[in-house]
Amino acid sequence: MMRALSGDPDLDRWGARPIGAHGRLPLNAPHLYPSVADAGLSSLRGAADAMALRMRHSDLGEHRSALPDSTAERLVVEVLEQFRCEALADLPGVRQNLAQRHTEWCREFLGSRLHETHQGILLLTITVVARSTLTGEPISEDCVDLVEATRADLAADMGGLLVRLRRTRTSQSAFLPAALDFAAFVAARMAENEEQWGQGVRPRRGVTASAFSLVLDVSESPFAAPGGSSESPGTAGRGYAIWDASFDTTRHIAEVVRPAQLRDLRRQLDEQTQDRRAPVAPIISRLQPVVAAPVEVCDLEDGESGVLDPRRLSRLITSPGERRVFRDVTTTGQPDTAVAFLLDCSGSMKPHAAGIAALLDGLVTALDRLDVVTEVLGFTTGAWNGGRPKTSWQRSGSPPGIGRLNEIDHLVFKDSATTARRARFDLAGVLKLSLYREGVDGEAVRWALTRLDRVGAARTVLVVVSDGSPADGATAEANDEDYLARDLVATITAEARPDRHLIGVGLGCDVSDFYQSAIALDPETLGDRASTRAVVEALRTALGRHGGHV
Repeated sequence: MMRALSGDPDLDRWGARPIGAHGRLPLNAPHLYPSVADAGLSSLRGAADAMALRMRHSDLGEHRSALPDSTAERLVVEVLEQFRCEALADLPGVRQNLAQRHTEWCREFLGSRLHETHQGILLLTITVVARSTLTGEPISEDCVDLVEATRADLAADMGGLLVRLRRTRTSQSAFLPAALDFAAFVAARMAENEEQWGQGVRPRRGVTASAFSLVLDVSESPFAAPGGSSESPGTAGRGYAIWDASFDTTRHIAEVVRPAQLRDLRRQLDEQTQDRRAPVAPIISRLQPVVAAPVEVCDLEDGESGVLDPRRLSRLITSPGERRVFRDVTTTGQPDTAVAFLLDCSGSMKPHAAGIAALLDGLVTALDRLDVVTEVLGFTTGAWNGGRPKTSWQRSGSPPGIGRLNEIDHLVFKDSATTARRARFDLAGVLKLSLYREGVDGEAVRWALTRLDRVGAARTVLVVVSDGSPADGATAEANDEDYLARDLVATITAEARPDRHLIGVGLGCDVSDFYQSAIALDPETLGDRASTRAVVEALRTALGRHGGHV
């Protein structure tokens, strides 16, 4: 639908982000990115329709070249251009989807309590008023009373600017000067607010910092390389380097944790999660149709009924009365799938360890009963803040841009040759919190995929469980903050194949910037029916795309 509406055959999505023939597209109006977990279907369609209309009616090069330097002005111009394109929609269903998405965004904004700040109510007012002016639709009922006072205060200075916006909305080149003037007006008002109230856009008590993602400008190129260059998913992260790999390790959890401690951790896991675990039987029933490929099996040859056996045609020709030329064929499912779970064992994941272990315990047990090969892997670092590689780097004069600067530690909690029952105690090693340090995701994904390839299954799925972007302080210090993030994106792009699928599971966060297939889970309810069902459905979708039969 996005391609048809936009007229662009290359338009697609990378997770939640739109991509074109040359990589990610800088469509940055905040309302384009609803939460997949919380938004309704029409709201999600509205976001997709809005992106498509932007690609159809806007020249991105012309738009970006004219963006002002001020963050506030750039945000306003971005939103105005998006609303201009949405105003040109001519299909009733599309207009309805757009309106529903805008209504939900308004509710999200109000739920964040940003309107309780001076800058927040200003941004809300100019957003809903500008959209109403350009589309001719009334202001959302949820907002109309809230913005009335601010709207009246702005009316004298804003009225003429709004007239210009509406009059020029059919031409991008004519609209742009009006949008720039409107943005300058808004920025001036924001500066007056800050001078008068001294709070900028800082929230009042109870307003979370994450709420500002509803209004603040989206990065034009997530994980951009230093110097402002923009990289597409296919080119990001080239030139990845490692300062010193001599201290890297790959260890089975049994080499790290004593058997007695693993038994204690297993007992601790069972006690902590016994009341919230999802039953295994429903997992099996949901996954069984998609984990096995249909295979024809000949149960009986030389029969008098069934399917004609081509190998017996000569017998039929030489002996027309011969009836034993059939075979009985049945179709059965033969498992041909391997699934690996890769855990981010960075320090911020410690509070979620028990829930993760409970979730994986149920999934691995169910897959094992379906004869699906499974592995449970983890990745961390051997030290905080660079360890021995950083010491050698400092002794060498701390040259910049030298690549990954820590000793990585890859962990095997369950390998492909071990059954879920035999790995029961080893899986509890996920609770060994002293192993949790920092995370180098890209290399871990490559390692896990290599292990999956060695299994030899026709189809493979890698499920990566994380709570955010790759993080290693020493590597960021020696390179830049997004060095590891770029490598992760490049890895996922380079490793894509029709017979494998990657799923990102974000704990309390959205990981769709990295993984095209991504889900978000509440870290407080890991291992319960809802979280397990979400992962199961993601697996069903992945295996269905790879030829599974539902």
